[in-house]
Amino acid sequence: MKTIVFAALLAVAVAIPQQGARIISQRFDMDQQGNYEYGYQQDDGTAAEQVGRVQRGPEPETGSLTQQGSYTYVGDDGVTYTVAYIADQGGFQPQASHLPVAPAQLPEYEQLRQQYPQLF
Repeated sequence: MKTIVFAALLAVAVAIPQQGARIISQRFDMDQQGNYEYGYQQDDGTAAEQVGRVQRGPEPETGSLTQQGSYTYVGDDGVTYTVAYIADQGGFQPQASHLPVAPAQLPEYEQLRQQYPQLF
């Protein structure tokens, strides 16, 4: 039975016309310290660029990498979306007008943090 389901899914996948985007331009540069820059652009409006910077740590094999960049794509609704981001020790931090925004901090929580830091 599993073989029949797999064969049916494979037949459907092969029957669907594949639309691949062509790469218009691409680049990648890296220096001896591991810092890099890359980017690409496709003919379907998709694009990305990123810069990565290495911060050496106090010991060999330690440190961190900060990445900053953006990506652009055309959504199913035909609108072009762009997301800018930073990724570092604080995590992945995207920014874009179409992304939801976290609610503002409630003053009561700040008071609770000060009174009961062990809870946070």
